Amino acid sequence: MNTKLVTLTLAGLIACGSAFAGDYATALGECLYKNATSEDKTTLTQWAFVTLGKTSAAKSIAAIPAAKTQEVDQKTKSLLVRLTTSTCSKEALQVALHEPSTGLQDAVSSMSSQMIRDQIRAQAKNVLSSSLLSPNTGTQTNRGSDLLKNLLKK
Repeated sequence: MNTKLVTLTLAGLIACGSAFAGDYATALGECLYKNATSEDKTTLTQWAFVTLGKTSAAKSIAAIPAAKTQEVDQKTKSLLVRLTTSTCSKEALQVALHEPSTGLQDAVSSMSSQMIRDQIRAQAKNVLSSSLLSPNTGTQTNRGSDLLKNLLKK
């Protein structure tokens, strides 16, 4: 459950950040996402988890050893250098020219948002299956569902 909480928190933070990405950063983020292998996406997911793990809120749930943090940071740096200098070099050049101050961070946030969206769709079925909008045997959920249905009828 703690991992789900951290993942959902990370998704919200990244989704908010990606809303401010420029066109070039968004294009680079899409290129990174499309060209990242499943192993690359695992590395990036670990990096996002480690990055969020540095916050005081996450530290109260789980401690990540400094050596692991450094290992994941270095692996991610190598991955981003490889992708931005090969497969996504055109998009990276445009970011460097037009959005040099925050473009790469925005691109990684944009790509991470897509990855997290995929993970939430795949992993959060158990949590979301008992949500307010889902039919369920629980009377409170049914009342909430009925309330929304009646509201939408008006």
